[in-house]
Amino acid sequence: MKKVTVAQLKENSYIDAPVYLDEKFILTSPEIPLKPELIQRLKKWNYQYVFTDGLPTDSPPASTDNVVTSGESLLDQDIKEKEANERARQFFDKISKEMEKIFGEFREKGDIREERLIEISKEMMSEVKQNKHDLLRLQVPQRDDQLYLVPHAVKTAIYALSIADFLKIPPHKQINLATAALLHEIGMLRIPPKIYQHNRALSPEERKTIVAHPVISYKILKEAGFPATVCLGVLEHHENVNGSGYPRKLSGDNISLFGKIIAVASAYSAATSKRPFRDEHDGHTSIMDLVKDGGKRYDERILRALIFTLSIYPIGTYVMLSNGAMGIIVKTDPEAPKHPLVRLLLNEHNSPYRDRPVIQPKDGDEVTIERPLTKPEVEQLKEVLGR
Repeated sequence: MKKVTVAQLKENSYIDAPVYLDEKFILTSPEIPLKPELIQRLKKWNYQYVFTDGLPTDSPPASTDNVVTSGESLLDQDIKEKEANERARQFFDKISKEMEKIFGEFREKGDIREERLIEISKEMMSEVKQNKHDLLRLQVPQRDDQLYLVPHAVKTAIYALSIADFLKIPPHKQINLATAALLHEIGMLRIPPKIYQHNRALSPEERKTIVAHPVISYKILKEAGFPATVCLGVLEHHENVNGSGYPRKLSGDNISLFGKIIAVASAYSAATSKRPFRDEHDGHTSIMDLVKDGGKRYDERILRALIFTLSIYPIGTYVMLSNGAMGIIVKTDPEAPKHPLVRLLLNEHNSPYRDRPVIQPKDGDEVTIERPLTKPEVEQLKEVLGR
């Protein structure tokens, strides 16, 4: 490839072949103009040269053969993804800090600020509607000094609101649902932490204490004057549709809608979180474990809503393709939950893709999604990519 100085690049012109930042990463493709912002960014980052086999032109090529993609350069895609991920992380951290304050005040004074919780729930509902995919793909490790109930509450509320959005539940009900999800484990704060943060088998007495937490939570919220739907959702999130749950062994339609939604959202959050007694599971494994209990523990309609929202391979899952290539799930398709969009990272020869194309493998295609990557495979992939 020819070396072209950044100073030679003409704003809003085209080059009739891909332009590379270095030997691995594509900067822009023939159908995309060299925007002024892109050139300024290269200068700001002290890039002196780019590489291409193409020639300058004032118009894009007549046609291009692209796989599913936004048409953006790899550099623009990476920047946008990092910015979106940072916004989602900042929002998650902000809500987590609010919940730390609320739980802390409850432990110290026994008070719950209902007005602030309603405001938080409204804020979360709005954020999930606008930036659902960014929040769902966010991977937030729990801080060593952080109470597990805090990130678990926030994640459960995000999943519950995502399910509610898919089911087209009215906004005023979504606010109450988010409130219930944020507070569904508040009764645990009345239980010694050594019991619910255990890394061993529970004694019969300890098990009895744990099983009591939905009732404790219900009483706390009822006494604080929360709406009945919020209180019932908290009380019933451990009920199973086949009647084998607790505390009242309710079944089927006798379980409230909020109880059914929080049951699924909380279970998925717990499965994908690290606990003292086990490592976190990947999204695909967690979804499949929930599917096994569909119609037994979980309402199938609610479970289906989660699957259509997250897909069988949730956003952020690293996957192996049938040809040996590796990629990451970047978007889900509600119309085809088994066929999410995959950004290709490594080809079958273990070399990075230059342009990281996005594909949507479907049944019968030459290349399909084979399985999620194991943890060692993910670590190896990141090493190759230099992440």
